[in-house]
Amino acid sequence: MLVTELGYWSLVIALATALYAAGAFFWGARRGRTRLVTSARISLMVNWGLVTLTVVALTLALVTRQFSVRYVYEHTSTSLPLLYTLSALWAGQEGSLLLWLWLLAGCAGLLMVQRGPWLTALRPYALAVLAVTQALFAAVLTFEANPFTRLPTSPSEGLGLNPLLQNVAMIIHPPVVFIGYAAFTVPFALAVAALLTGRLDGTWLRGARAWGLFAWGALGVGILLGAWWAYRELGWGGYWSWDPVENASLVPWLTGTAMLHSMVAEERRGTFRMWNVGLATATFLLCVFATFVTRSGIIHSVHAFTRSHVGYYFLGFIGAWLAVVVVLIVSVSRARHGVGTAQHEIKALLSREAGVLLSNLLLTGMALAVLLGTLFPAIAELVYGAQMALGEAYYGRAVGPLALMTVALLGVCPWLAWGTTRREKLGRRLVVPLVTALVTGMGLVVGGVYRLVALVAFSVGAFALISIVTTLGEGVIRAWRGSGDPARAAVGFLLKNRRRYGAYLVHLSVVIILAGITGSAVYREEKLVTLRQEEVITFGGYSLTYEGLQAETLPDKQLVRARLRAVEGGRQRAVLAPELNLHFSTEQQVSEVAVLSTLREDLYVALVGWEDYGRLASFLLLLNPLVMWLWIGGGVMVMGTVIALWPQSGSGAER
Repeated sequence: MLVTELGYWSLVIALATALYAAGAFFWGARRGRTRLVTSARISLMVNWGLVTLTVVALTLALVTRQFSVRYVYEHTSTSLPLLYTLSALWAGQEGSLLLWLWLLAGCAGLLMVQRGPWLTALRPYALAVLAVTQALFAAVLTFEANPFTRLPTSPSEGLGLNPLLQNVAMIIHPPVVFIGYAAFTVPFALAVAALLTGRLDGTWLRGARAWGLFAWGALGVGILLGAWWAYRELGWGGYWSWDPVENASLVPWLTGTAMLHSMVAEERRGTFRMWNVGLATATFLLCVFATFVTRSGIIHSVHAFTRSHVGYYFLGFIGAWLAVVVVLIVSVSRARHGVGTAQHEIKALLSREAGVLLSNLLLTGMALAVLLGTLFPAIAELVYGAQMALGEAYYGRAVGPLALMTVALLGVCPWLAWGTTRREKLGRRLVVPLVTALVTGMGLVVGGVYRLVALVAFSVGAFALISIVTTLGEGVIRAWRGSGDPARAAVGFLLKNRRRYGAYLVHLSVVIILAGITGSAVYREEKLVTLRQEEVITFGGYSLTYEGLQAETLPDKQLVRARLRAVEGGRQRAVLAPELNLHFSTEQQVSEVAVLSTLREDLYVALVGWEDYGRLASFLLLLNPLVMWLWIGGGVMVMGTVIALWPQSGSGAER
């Protein structure tokens, strides 16, 4: 087959061009050979073209249903809709690795054309790091996970896409996560370039911060999309189960959050120089570690691929880069006699720098706790010969307090100044937020909320919320006093301070997400019921009437849909139609839940089974308070990230 042969050999040549580019960039920059660097740039551009050709070849094989290709056979069928056929490109191990390679090549291309004199010395070394990473993925795809492997015979039909992946969220979720992983490579590459050139004066941060913020936003959106998929598709009523693969994406997001905060401190005060290099390294290597967890098979997960040798390529890659960066940091520190320490130390506990340090410790502490919980089954298997997973209780005790302290810090940091902050001034600023938190707690108790976790979480959230809103309000009022038009003043203030305003919006989104998590985790109600046709049951203030079952045979599945009429306060709210479908290709039953969402709560219904031709049916009923605020908070986070990324105008803009 011409298409598959073309795709495979394009991949092989892409590996060769990546290896050449890595060596040519490094030696050309080291020896000052401009022609060698130019040839490396051309090689990397050719590499992008070859990888793109490989992606196109695999896509064509999927769309034209070339079932003689193993990957096509395992992930498509003739009855699979075109949209899901296209998404099959990243549904399997080989395709997802190819997607990541293609995104890495795209990041390298963007870095090559990025403008700025500060990049002149750093760019060749950074591109060398990117080329090495591309070579890793190309080597894995060529030697261990070839997406164009042929079957001995050509089947007339494929197995089809995993029914759980036939969801809109899973069309978007994996590519967005991989965009985040790939983009986090650039801050790491720039950090290594800074170590190699000795330019640790903050120059590398000019590009690394924007790339890091983009990667952080993409990974955050990807995580939320994954949570939404789990909530809507898996039928268990939750959105986060502390699954190893879920955790593996959360850990670099946490360290990336810490990195972004400490980068701001270095820009303003020259602190955390080596710490930022370490965080950029850790974040990227943890992204690679996420791939190791998914593909090594040493940790069981509903999201993971089967056990293979692919993961160990990535483990070796992590070890090699970790060793290189440690050697470079030690060498640079000795050469510069402790650069970025004595002259840039934190001089006051009540300062923005100290707040950033504390936030970094909390965020990295959460990352380490999640990482330990993720690796514990593998450690237990190594020591005891059997995997033993840590449950939700561990994560609640280990991560919960640190998360609440982080949110509380969001309410303090807006009032901390760089350098030092007067204690009396800080005390006056915190009076209103503290009173608000106290009133919130008392109001909840009066309203019948007695659980300590909820009282603390909502009170801390109220404290942070008032601080953030007050800070924004004061800025708008100051701008208003200098202008006769309040609307124009507000818009002008927000546009002038995009980075700051975007950051506050992101902080606000964290408070909103905290409310959603607390409400749904602490006050969730669950009930498993069996109803006869036309039987009525009361649940969570709703009257639910089971109206019957409808069955339909489709080309790819047997569809069974139930109907429940939901009435609240004498008024019909919705007719809920949960499904339980049998997919013929995999003989797998997949639940399609029905959800009635409001700002107050979600009424969640899943069809569990039926008897007597549908005259009797069983349902899982859940009432999940405040879940909608989780998704609203995600939207606010996206908005804040976009605003913070938007090019800053005006020399007087605040950071």
